[in-house]
Amino acid sequence: MKSKLILLFVVFSISVVFAQDSIPKQKGWRINRKPTVNVANEILYVVNSNYVSEDILKNINPNNIERVDVLKSQAATAIYGEKAQNGALVITTKNISKKELEKMYKLYAYEYSENKGKEFLLTGLILDCEENPLFGATIKNLNTKEQFFTDFEGVFKIKVRKNDVLQFEKPNYVSQKIIIEKQKAITISLKAILLSNDKPILLKKPVIYLYPTQETEITLQFEFKGELLTTFPKYEGNWKVIAAPNGQLFDTKTKRNYSSLFWDGAIDLPNEHYQYTDGFVVEKENLTDFFIEKLEHIGLNNQETNEFIQFWLPILERNEFNFIHFLKNDACNEISVNKVKPKPETVIRVYMEFYGLDHFETIKEQQLPKTNRKGFTLVEWGGADVTNKIQKDEL
Repeated sequence: MKSKLILLFVVFSISVVFAQDSIPKQKGWRINRKPTVNVANEILYVVNSNYVSEDILKNINPNNIERVDVLKSQAATAIYGEKAQNGALVITTKNISKKELEKMYKLYAYEYSENKGKEFLLTGLILDCEENPLFGATIKNLNTKEQFFTDFEGVFKIKVRKNDVLQFEKPNYVSQKIIIEKQKAITISLKAILLSNDKPILLKKPVIYLYPTQETEITLQFEFKGELLTTFPKYEGNWKVIAAPNGQLFDTKTKRNYSSLFWDGAIDLPNEHYQYTDGFVVEKENLTDFFIEKLEHIGLNNQETNEFIQFWLPILERNEFNFIHFLKNDACNEISVNKVKPKPETVIRVYMEFYGLDHFETIKEQQLPKTNRKGFTLVEWGGADVTNKIQKDEL
């Protein structure tokens, strides 16, 4: 009882501060409040993104309050619109079950006399600042917790009620919130966040396998369009090996046997390279099955797929979700070009680019062509964490 009285005293004190610049109440609102608390009549109360009456505060245990934010004038209207022109008291709770909250909202939520909470269909369009449609943007109804996505034309449809709060999000764009009034159609413009591209990307673990149809001396040169860091065996203008059909390589310089040729390096590609329009979003529990399916579809054999997974799985499992995009065959030439004598009949090259996510996002699925091995075959795989090309600049 004492803790509740303390909470009410704090709320009343805040209300007095708001009342110093209050204006007449907006027509249409009907709030169940005692007339003696006149100084607080103009404040917008928000609990867990829901508009509520002052009476609901009496039913919240102060021990369940995680955070209280006091917003005045422009700070409040920037988030909640004109309804908060006299300020907003925003409360975030913890340890309250959904059932308890729903009961409280049912008893004490605002009623708007002009609408009666009638549901209607809202059609919207989300564009970037250059008026290009944004595919896969997220629309969240913070009141109902429903979530929707834009189609390829940037269009979405969602059922809403008056005073619902919609939040619009897309990676690398500044999110927005609006409060639904009477509009049946809206257009939202999201501002792009400048990407951080001041650091080169580390291309890790590119390994090359060679499978001739008979024992063959092979010379391999590659032109990496970045800074070469590590090679094994040591690369000195070329690798010259004697390759067996089972993939075993004898390096003529070191006189040692190898199962593959290894290199890595740092590269700084233009910003446009990282503007992905397709790919995959994979939960960490599904990574192994995902890689087996996609890599073996592309054309990697069991050993190559296992070695790929053994290297990359511990890295990607640090993230709850990963965005993954593959560069395949000719697309890899943007990073490195191989020159091989004699020339392979089949080439399978795949570079993976990825970054971590803390939640699932929707993107157009990347189509990966299947390659069947025929004759002398070269296989190469590698990858890069491109997070620092995706995260927003810190201002």
